Amino acid sequence: MNLDNLIANISKGDTSSFEKLYEKTKKTTYHVALSIVRDRSLAEDVVQSAYLSILRNAATYKVGTNANAWIYTIARNEALLVKKRCEREFPVNEQENIAMFGSKQIDEYGLLIDTARRILPEDEFVILLLIAADGYKRREISEMLSLPVSTVTYKYQCATEKMRKALAE
Repeated sequence: MNLDNLIANISKGDTSSFEKLYEKTKKTTYHVALSIVRDRSLAEDVVQSAYLSILRNAATYKVGTNANAWIYTIARNEALLVKKRCEREFPVNEQENIAMFGSKQIDEYGLLIDTARRILPEDEFVILLLIAADGYKRREISEMLSLPVSTVTYKYQCATEKMRKALAE
């Protein structure tokens, strides 16, 4: 079942369609949120808020438009609201303050994401995560983000080059 049908069913109160929609889109939604708020726990909160908003506003979705872009926009807007609320807070580097987080183990995947989050602009960070972590094709990302495939490819190449340089240092 495609996303348009799932959203239409959600607007009619079908909870199983909501579960299917969530399973199909949760990774992308999380990475969109993470690219903006740049904090894993905040990104999880944003995802929860975004899906509540999707559930409340499913009836306003116009079937036949880009469902991925609609979901991405909701997640983006929720993330921007959270980011605006948190602007007065200061970030804490997990590597420098490992004891603060209750663990002395270092999560290499998390450190890679943290590094990418620090050095990459938002658009490159999203594209890198969608390709490398979620396995989306450039064409699919192009449709989701309403960008030309060549732009997605260029930004991905820029992001991987910046990551290579950062990890080499």
